[in-house]
Amino acid sequence: MLTTAAAPPDRRAALADAGGDVAVLADLRPPTLLAELARRGLRRVLCEGGPTLLGALVAADLVDELCLTLSPLLAAGRAGRTAVSDPAPPRSMQLAGVLEEDGSLLLRYTRRADRTLVDPPNG
Repeated sequence: MLTTAAAPPDRRAALADAGGDVAVLADLRPPTLLAELARRGLRRVLCEGGPTLLGALVAADLVDELCLTLSPLLAAGRAGRTAVSDPAPPRSMQLAGVLEEDGSLLLRYTRRADRTLVDPPNG
């Protein structure tokens, strides 16, 4: 369990008493979390979360691979982008694989080896 000192001490203690490994960190920003995981030998991390978490990882330049599913469904609404954060430079990705099943596309993109930034569009 990765948490901060702001987490209730009784909850942290209960997790530890139940055999959980509780690490109290200074904050829960992506660089801090990944540094703690790396310290524990966990260098490959699969992250599944919403647009805010993905946006924080993109803004911190911590995304090396993106798996994206496109489904054949039209829907309207006020949903934002796939990743939400303060503006960050666009980063080049390359298509690494495509699978199709019942009209859905499962796309796998990886970071370009040269980790280039994309020039923002003009205008």
